[in-house]
Amino acid sequence: MANLHDRAASVIGKSGGEIRWPYGLETPHFSERRKDPEAYERRLEEQTARQEVLVAWAEQHGLKLSPAGCCPQWLLRDHSRQCSSSAAQNQCTRYGAGGHDEHWMDHTITWLKDGRPAVITTAPYEIYEEDEARLQYWQQHDPRLQVARGHGWYGYDTTQIVLWRTDRITAVAAVQKTGD
Repeated sequence: MANLHDRAASVIGKSGGEIRWPYGLETPHFSERRKDPEAYERRLEEQTARQEVLVAWAEQHGLKLSPAGCCPQWLLRDHSRQCSSSAAQNQCTRYGAGGHDEHWMDHTITWLKDGRPAVITTAPYEIYEEDEARLQYWQQHDPRLQVARGHGWYGYDTTQIVLWRTDRITAVAAVQKTGD
């Protein structure tokens, strides 16, 4: 079996020779080792375990990360492109855009299956009634959309939410435990 770096490059991609790990999953910078070698080694071990979970999960489902994905509107498209940034056309509901899905879409990663939008994973710290209503909205808005929950790879007491298109990938299991 290939090493984590090679597998991650295939699933996530690289930039400047480095894996483009999603926010919160970056490998600790080597300079941290000089400050506190034991803390660095612990953090490196924890991050590597989370990275392994993310890569294994994506491989299991045949997914590749899409840097263009942004919100459930993206998931409904035939091709991977972000929502328009023009104020008149911007219907993006992603985190940071002030949209209806902003809260539950914290720590969002978007995924392609066979080059097409297929899955959104998020890791909010809390899920409110409004978030539950929005997740139900999307499933009612388009019957191809389904939701699963689990522990995920992000950690820090977050809940992984997985929203996917059943016509592109029949079933997606959320990660239930990462070992942290």
